[in-house]
Amino acid sequence: MIDLHNHILPGVDDGAGSVEEACRMAAALVDQGVTQACCTPHTTEWAAAGDEARIGERVVELQASLDERGIGLKLLPGSEAHLSPTLAADVRKRAVAPLNGSQYLLLEFPYDFLPPLFERVVFELQAGGVHPVIAHPERIGPIADDPSILYRLVHRGCLAQLTAMSLAGGFGPRVREVSDLMLEHRLVHAIASDAHDADPRGRLYAIQPAREAATRLLGAAAATELFEGVPARIVAGQPIEAPAPQEIKKRHFSFLKAFR
Repeated sequence: MIDLHNHILPGVDDGAGSVEEACRMAAALVDQGVTQACCTPHTTEWAAAGDEARIGERVVELQASLDERGIGLKLLPGSEAHLSPTLAADVRKRAVAPLNGSQYLLLEFPYDFLPPLFERVVFELQAGGVHPVIAHPERIGPIADDPSILYRLVHRGCLAQLTAMSLAGGFGPRVREVSDLMLEHRLVHAIASDAHDADPRGRLYAIQPAREAATRLLGAAAATELFEGVPARIVAGQPIEAPAPQEIKKRHFSFLKAFR
């Protein structure tokens, strides 16, 4: 499996606090069946991972530490790019790192609101040849309340990445049901850990339960695509032929307000 989203790089954001913790995270990913992981530090102003070149250097440094300890995880560069008015220009200037140097960019929206500029930024990215991969849409409040927003983005060519713990139920029943809804309507293309630490009760250990849940919901072949096939094509910079998204009718998500 390939983990497209995690915060394993130490000391740069709200993820791993040290090389030792990063190594524990890597070992836990391997235990979950992960063979490759994209390092995706935040690009917000309080984060300190640096530009694409500096993130690449940090990945090499951490990979050396894993190799020294015999931890068989291959690290790849990337970032979790926060929505900003200058994001498309920042990608062109290599101030923001795409996933493994590909045309795919992990894009994070604000949790509590969607500013009017979000559609313009998506358009500018796509016009520049960048394919946005929307990070954890099931945990973005406005999208969870109205998943038709995600349908429109996917219909326009975006991809979406679900958090494993969301599907495994660790964020509660509302997020779990929203996750199921998005998967059933073919609005999600990859599932990743979004792990921030090595807590044995945390996100790292939700990967296998999430894969089992996805298999029950969609079947083994579709689950394999979510955890292996699509992530592999993303990091290789290959085209993604995603299933056609299914429009969500209002009656399908009227229950969501009950979980507020």
